[in-house]
Amino acid sequence: MAIKNILSDLGLKDKKADVYLACLELGAATASQIAKKAGIKRPYFYDIAEYLLLNNLITQTRKGKHRYFSAISPDKLKANEEEKLKKLDEILPELKSIYKTTGAKPKIYFYEGKEGIAEINKDTLHYKGEMVGFSTERFLTAEEKKLSQNYIQKRIKNKIKARVIGPVSNDFLDLKKRDSEELRETKMLPRDIYESNVEFTIYGNKIAIVNYKENFGFIIESSDIAKPLKMIFELIWRGGFVVD
Repeated sequence: MAIKNILSDLGLKDKKADVYLACLELGAATASQIAKKAGIKRPYFYDIAEYLLLNNLITQTRKGKHRYFSAISPDKLKANEEEKLKKLDEILPELKSIYKTTGAKPKIYFYEGKEGIAEINKDTLHYKGEMVGFSTERFLTAEEKKLSQNYIQKRIKNKIKARVIGPVSNDFLDLKKRDSEELRETKMLPRDIYESNVEFTIYGNKIAIVNYKENFGFIIESSDIAKPLKMIFELIWRGGFVVD
């Protein structure tokens, strides 16, 4: 459900989103009513309610012996997030002055499972320049095809161009047919030269490496590593091994 995914990005993960949506739908309601609507036990609701109250996402009022909880309006939720971004903008220059990259060791972030790989893909969408990489042929379930297409649409929306090298296959031939509409250029290498279970994506000073077979990946943040890997990609892209 798209709305829960977006709420998750805003910090309302799992049952927190369910409780907020239940409050939004019910209006002023008791703990029992909200817990039933959200599909959770009443004691667990109070743990989540405490978090939502502290973050100004719900309010509570008392009528007689009963407490009633209400969600803040969606407009207020948006205003809260905009206020957070405004505060971040205020301290951004100071944060940048603290952050030093010269001579720094590479930063490596490890991710595991489908959710971890989704986080890697999400990170690539933050870079506004062109991304390049080596892709791999793999069987996709219906759900994975949907996620893959959703990622491509987000990349298109962000106007991020891509260049991809993969093994010669029917899948990549089909992919190449959609290059123009999907802001992508695709080239293929003969299978005796390139066939891998691992995908590499180079974007800015980062390299995303994903092993879909083993279901894990990691991001390396280092200009000293990203630059030569980009050079290797360019040498292959412009060389005589690729199949147009």
